[in-house]
Amino acid sequence: MNTESKKPRLIFLDNIKVLFAILVIFTHVRVTYGGEGWWYYISTLNESNPIDTFTLIFFYMTAGFAGIFQASLLGLFFLMGAYFTPRSYDRKGVSSFWKERFLRLGIPILLYILLINPLIFYLLATGGIQPWAANPRMQGSFLDYYLSNFQSLENFVGFLTTFTITWFVVVLLIFSAVYTIWRQITKIDSIQQRIPKELPIPKYIYLLLLAIGLGFLSFLVRINFSIIESPLGLPLAYIIQYFMMFSVGVIAYRYGWFEKMTRRHVKAWAITIFATVMLFFTYFFVIIGVDSDFSVFFGGGTLPSLIFALVDNIACMGMIFVLLKFFYAKFNKQGKILQNLADSSFHMYLIHPVVVIPVSLGIAFIPLSPIIKLFIVLPVSIILCYLLSHFVLEKIHLKKGKRVPQNRS
Repeated sequence: MNTESKKPRLIFLDNIKVLFAILVIFTHVRVTYGGEGWWYYISTLNESNPIDTFTLIFFYMTAGFAGIFQASLLGLFFLMGAYFTPRSYDRKGVSSFWKERFLRLGIPILLYILLINPLIFYLLATGGIQPWAANPRMQGSFLDYYLSNFQSLENFVGFLTTFTITWFVVVLLIFSAVYTIWRQITKIDSIQQRIPKELPIPKYIYLLLLAIGLGFLSFLVRINFSIIESPLGLPLAYIIQYFMMFSVGVIAYRYGWFEKMTRRHVKAWAITIFATVMLFFTYFFVIIGVDSDFSVFFGGGTLPSLIFALVDNIACMGMIFVLLKFFYAKFNKQGKILQNLADSSFHMYLIHPVVVIPVSLGIAFIPLSPIIKLFIVLPVSIILCYLLSHFVLEKIHLKKGKRVPQNRS
């Protein structure tokens, strides 16, 4: 595919990366105190905090909204990663493109698998934190625990696929490999001639039908792989959605879709998202009930699983227009603060576990409501992640790309 290598990079996409970092931190702080997800430290397993009806409803609501919008926003972030991919590929060529991908993405993955994850797990175990403290392989020295990962095929595969927070980066690398293959295929003249020179944004009804179709496909996948399962460390329940969003990102770059979005697109999808979410929560509270088994939404051949798959795919499609257009209109410029945050966002994402966990443990002995603890840990973690990223990690980053000044609005 012929991409426009000189096409300027839009500042608002850099600003959305700040949202990504904050969303990831919020998600893991929410899981810390509300459960309903995986995280290194879960307070309900280790603390005796006062819990009332309001607290339960609060975390049910945040878990529901997070389930929908985390899925849709992560799809959007894959779209963004794809949007930057053709420009980088065209500028660097396949060899330099993959060298940069390995240095920026591959090394963090290896560090987490080989060093950071084992250290976090073992330190939590030695601190008596459940469920790690109950793991028989963590009762001896760190070296014994580390070597135990190589003593059976099951342990070894589990060790190499414990991506934890870096699963997003792993999937992005896999999609980048698919894109590289696609670029090689499009060098064939007969295929290149079939690629349209211009392609308008599809009509609303076609995109809605596409989202519904993706919802049905996701439902079929979730019959065997629920949204809380990660075979080989990857979220297979969402993989179709994420790949579609990555593909849309490549197409959006090629045909300038972000610049062509109109208020009409935003209005239609804002109404769609609102109506879909309200109908979902009506179904949740009226038909299912807050005291029911939520796992029926996670997967299997159940009606709630189908409904949730449809909802999160429709929301994901709508977020392309609503959030992107909002940031394009309001945040396609940067002051010093946003620029610093955008520059630090990837580092904030990478280091947030080593910040959120100690901050959470630091107030674990205080018998406060989990809601209060969430609103303490979240801002403190965001600030500390930014300070460490901006004033430490960026200073020792040996190779940092230069920002290109832009005045687009």
